[in-house]
Amino acid sequence: MHKQFKKKLSFYWQLGRYDRPEGALLLFWPCIWGILLSSNFSLVKIQYFFLFLIGSFVMRGAGCTLNDIVDRNIDRKVQRTKSRPLASKKISMRMAIFFLFFQLFLGLFVVLNLSATGIFISFSIIPFILIYPYLKRLTYYPQVLLGLVFNWGILVGYYEINQILDLKVLLLYLFGVLLTIGYDTIYGFQDLRDDIRINIKSLSIKIQNRPKTFLSLFYIGSVIFLYFSLNNSNFNNLMIIAIIFFTVFHFVIQIKNFNTNDNLSLRKIFISNVSLGFVLSILMFINNIIITF
Repeated sequence: MHKQFKKKLSFYWQLGRYDRPEGALLLFWPCIWGILLSSNFSLVKIQYFFLFLIGSFVMRGAGCTLNDIVDRNIDRKVQRTKSRPLASKKISMRMAIFFLFFQLFLGLFVVLNLSATGIFISFSIIPFILIYPYLKRLTYYPQVLLGLVFNWGILVGYYEINQILDLKVLLLYLFGVLLTIGYDTIYGFQDLRDDIRINIKSLSIKIQNRPKTFLSLFYIGSVIFLYFSLNNSNFNNLMIIAIIFFTVFHFVIQIKNFNTNDNLSLRKIFISNVSLGFVLSILMFINNIIITF
């Protein structure tokens, strides 16, 4: 009985992708960038780190659960996703919906710790989250909406610390959007053949003839936005150089290693952006310490 319960629990763990934390971390780092963009250090920021960490895991889990509910029939036709708990009928639709609302309930507790305006900003992205799972049936640009959604935490985090939204945080947001469009397009190449076969759209399909050119354009644009965001903030010049240098180096490595015929390599490139987010967060944190003390 204990073994059976443990096995069933692992299916829910997989449904929310808690066994693959890279997606939650990619949602978490933008929140941290928003918090750290204002250069002074305070203990309040540390409290928000933990709050957004919990929120990122729970809300990413809810998003994955919603996506699998909507895509369960499509997932059965795709090699990479056919063994997912809903697609393989290891979990019923009824229990998946219950699990979705359980995660949303936990996420609500996190959001209620924000200011009134912070709560409003957080809730304002919900319509786009609900639309996203359906987008690949209609347009080749679902990665664009994912970029807008996945980096919303930049705006929420920045507002909670500064009680304002201004140009530098909007520029940082655009950096995050283009970054996400880039790495999620790389991720999408894993399913390229299956997506074409079952008539599912993605930016990966749209740029398949010149992928490195378009990925380079996304990443060049993101670096430009990052530079102007930092340059308009109270950032130490050496820290700006370090952040830009590491980001450019990371992107060059991604483009160099990009290979549409190697799914393992594509996944490794996607996951490598977790390291990018971590390093940028550390460098921004160090800048906070330098400026404050």
